[in-house]
Amino acid sequence: MRLRKIWAEGTFAVLKRGHKLNKIQKRGLQKAIEECLLSATALNLKRLVKAV
Repeated sequence: MRLRKIWAEGTFAVLKRGHKLNKIQKRGLQKAIEECLLSATALNLKRLVKAV
């Protein structure tokens, strides 16, 4: 649980704040999942660029 706080919760906060995931913009379960996956992909790409 301690590691989850450090790794997962911080990532969720970044996604909410930086990618405006407080409220899902798309309607329907499939489109909402797609929006979350695209936001997570964008975050990972940003982190990859920053590391390189």
